[in-house]
Order: sequence, then structure tokens, then C-alpha cells
Amino acid sequence: MFQCTSLHSHKILPLSINSDGDHRLLASSGYQLPLCWLMLFQESDLQVQKVYSNEGEQTCEYTTLICSKAEALPRYQLAAERFKRLLGQRCDTYFDYWHQYLEYNADEYLFLDATALWMTGDEQAYLDNLNLSLSGIRWVMSDECPLQPSRLASLPFIGRFVDPLAPILKHEGLRHLLIQSNVLDADGGIYIDKSVLQGNI
Repeated sequence: MFQCTSLHSHKILPLSINSDGDHRLLASSGYQLPLCWLMLFQESDLQVQKVYSNEGEQTCEYTTLICSKAEALPRYQLAAERFKRLLGQRCDTYFDYWHQYLEYNADEYLFLDATALWMTGDEQAYLDNLNLSLSGIRWVMSDECPLQPSRLASLPFIGRFVDPLAPILKHEGLRHLLIQSNVLDADGGIYIDKSVLQGNI
């Protein structure tokens, strides 16, 4: 149980995990949180959830992300436009498809089940990692984030030796966000594909 992370939608505000409430699985992933999932949320969406066993007994509580679809989709659309500019034209279709997918398939509330990550370490480390990732999204949405690559990167000869993402990846939150979602690999390369950005639908 809890061997992967998942994103669900609910018709009413969810108060617990494994409750009998009506919910729909939108996507699942391994022990990471896909970038498109996190772009739906912000720090104020952190909420404590009660976790129940299959027998209906409460086993623990943990903090995760919950927000309304009405808040999430406009927020996501703004963030997607900025991440497209940061990551390049390679990912436009993926970001746009995810928005359309949620628009037509998600119910009124979005719920991130990250119990698999919470169970691998202590509560504070889990929250610190989640907050750090969300701070990366907040920074990308701010005026402090340079959306245009360095002009040196566009020069015919010098541009080949300039990494256009290097200045942006100095931000701790953004770097952490891209690493934990598997967009940024250990060598600093950017990897874009559907499952990395959206999970398995």
C-alpha cells in the first residue's frame, strides 16, 4: 500500500484518505511528484489529512495539498506559460494537454496523495521538501525570475558554451523542484516527457 504518489479529484472537500467518499484517480507516479501536479498548488493549500486503514481505523495524520479546481486551473495556466518559456518549446504540448485533461476530467477538488513520500522519512523532512518545491514555483511566478535566457546564449559562437538555464537553476527551490520531479538529471540535463511532467494517466 502507498507504493506510489497519486493525484485525485473529489466532488466534495476531502477530509481523509481511504474514506468512502466519491473520488477519481487522475494520475499516478512513482516516488516523485510530477511537475504539472505541483504547479496546481501553493503553500496555502497544505492541509492535514487523517489516514485510515482498510478496516476503517484511523492510523495517523499527515499533511498534503488540497485545493479547488476553480483555483487550481487558472493558477496552473499562468505557471505553465512561464515554465514553457524557461524549459523551451520542447514541452508546450505536454503542459497544454494536462490543462485540458483536468478541465474535462477533474471534479471540484484536487487532492495530492503523497503518503508514499511521507512514509519514507520524518514528517519535517517531508514538509521541508514539499515547501521547497513549492517555493521554486512561486519564484518562477515572481518578477525576480529571468524568463529570457542570457543574450550570450544567442551569439553564434559563444552561445555554444553558455548554458541558458544555468542562472535560473541557481535558485534552490527551482533546482529542487526540477530534480525531485525528474526533469533535471544528475548531470544537469533537462529531460522532458509525458510521464515526468504528468505522471501516468
